[in-house]
Amino acid sequence: MINRADLKMRAKSDISGNMGMLIVCMIIVSGLGAACGLIPWVGAIASLCISGPLTLGTAYIYLNLTRGFSPDVNILFSGFQRFADALVLSLLISIFTFLWSLLFVVPGIIKAISYSQAFYILAEHPEMTAKEALDESIDMMDGHKMDYFVLYLSFIPWMLLCGITCGLVILYVGPYMGATFANFHLAISTPVEPNMNTNGDFANNYYQM
Repeated sequence: MINRADLKMRAKSDISGNMGMLIVCMIIVSGLGAACGLIPWVGAIASLCISGPLTLGTAYIYLNLTRGFSPDVNILFSGFQRFADALVLSLLISIFTFLWSLLFVVPGIIKAISYSQAFYILAEHPEMTAKEALDESIDMMDGHKMDYFVLYLSFIPWMLLCGITCGLVILYVGPYMGATFANFHLAISTPVEPNMNTNGDFANNYYQM
């Protein structure tokens, strides 16, 4: 049974002292997405091309964070080093979720939750293909989909507060949610031993693929 309170407590500890850089990373991701949306004709394609690598880079950031390493903008962009895998994974998730949503909203939500761990898995396993990471996510979430759904619902008051404050609170809620769901991933997965080099540089040696 997943302890939501424990996950959130760990997340708060993880983001403590790291909020500045986490906010910078979040603004970069949002800013690049918005900038692509302003480009006529090719904006949608550009947005599609960067969304996967930036999502992978964000997974690197938060997985590092949960293991005690500070966030770094360079890690955020390291997702582009696996551009093809990240792009394919993003496309697969979008296409499969859309197709399941055609049946009804609920199947689409269930499948989206099933795919929720794929980018974390791809980050932790550079030997995996996008499809393998997706399949592993489905297996990993077997028996944990309701845990994930309830955890997500627990952030609704925060989301409402974001609306009331014209989005200002997202500067805190974004990193808080990111760290919480990264800790959720660690709670349901087999621990991955850090591949540290002689300087203990976990972030650059392990998650910058």
